[in-house]
Amino acid sequence: MNRLAVASVSAALVAALVTTGVALARDDRDAVELFRSDLPPLATIDGVKISGGAYGSSLFPVPGTPDEYYGITDRGPNVDGPNDVKVEPIPEFTPAIGRFKLTDGKAELQGTIPLRAADGTPYSGRLNSEANTGETIVDRDGKTLAPDPNGYDPEGLVALPDETFWISDEYGPFITHFGPDGRAIERVSPFNGGLPAELANRAPNQGMEGLTVTPDGRTLVGMMQSALQQPDLTDEQDEVTVTRIVTYDLATKATHEYAYLLDDPKDTKGAVSEITALSNTEFIVDERDGDLGPGAHKKLFKIDLSDATDVQGRDVDGKSIESHVGAKNTADAEKALDEAGIKPVAKDLFLDLDALITETGVFNHDKIEGVAVRDGGRTVVISNDSDFGIDGVSNDTPPYQLKPKTLPDGTQDDGEFLKIDTTKLDD
Repeated sequence: MNRLAVASVSAALVAALVTTGVALARDDRDAVELFRSDLPPLATIDGVKISGGAYGSSLFPVPGTPDEYYGITDRGPNVDGPNDVKVEPIPEFTPAIGRFKLTDGKAELQGTIPLRAADGTPYSGRLNSEANTGETIVDRDGKTLAPDPNGYDPEGLVALPDETFWISDEYGPFITHFGPDGRAIERVSPFNGGLPAELANRAPNQGMEGLTVTPDGRTLVGMMQSALQQPDLTDEQDEVTVTRIVTYDLATKATHEYAYLLDDPKDTKGAVSEITALSNTEFIVDERDGDLGPGAHKKLFKIDLSDATDVQGRDVDGKSIESHVGAKNTADAEKALDEAGIKPVAKDLFLDLDALITETGVFNHDKIEGVAVRDGGRTVVISNDSDFGIDGVSNDTPPYQLKPKTLPDGTQDDGEFLKIDTTKLDD
């Protein structure tokens, strides 16, 4: 059976098609346009290039422009090393915002904004000294890199009309306000009371993966990548079905928190990579696994917060919500929440990215992390996290030798953008 790329089709209809074995022939190639970045490498180490195009961790339209987008790097080039260490081959790397113009199949970099502290000190990708993840980060020679108060792992990006930015990260999680020059203005976190305290229980490297702002410009909406690692949780954290959405009123600083049910993470291995606003209550959420297609779990869901229960500070009979739900499948998790008087965020399938990518033969990446929408969702642009084109080390002792991250066609992974015209998709 051909898998379907579904735009604005109800989950019930999708289920019916799968159950009855109906196959629909279609061709959505006219609905997509690919844009490739072609930037100089950051470095070449022992013949392995470290890509300069890794700005796809989040994506946001440049206000007032029709074809320009801000992207952002994560903490920088890093790979898994032996004995559970992380190896950062460029310790001096500074996370940065990139401004791209999408034209004629090219993603042209217009400029970059490195992230800095208020005093101008560059941010780094080292561990944050306020938010321990339990990781050990070393350089290629095996030397441990000390934590840094300006350590940041950017994952969510918002660009405001006043040319300032709000950026969330995985370490704290923190949400930091940056000026047009990339200098930090203010920060909110679970540690200073700006964000709900329970968010400090994020699993390492699974903090606030997505961030957006409502169209009225009043409210930031952030989303945790996966379930919180609550102290009373006994199930495997990455199999727990519930994660959290947090809203932050920019004027009053008030926060609210809502339960979001992942799509059977025990089976799909999926987690959240992005959230982007359609309206003040409706959003698109990106859930993905870490696999290449075909057959990967990469889906966009349309969600609505209107009727969801505010769960900030709430438990269920003395247990955390995560512990109460556990690793149940999505349907059973919803029943468990209903029995506790909690209504999760409403959610329907918006677009099956794996099916669309398989159909069109473009943009087959393991990490689809950036999602931006225009025209109320009629145009969707997605970006990939290329991991700077590296994927592990080839030896067990320093100096560590890097391995390139390659795609199925044998090329090294790099930054790409895919524009999708949902009005041209066949239902």
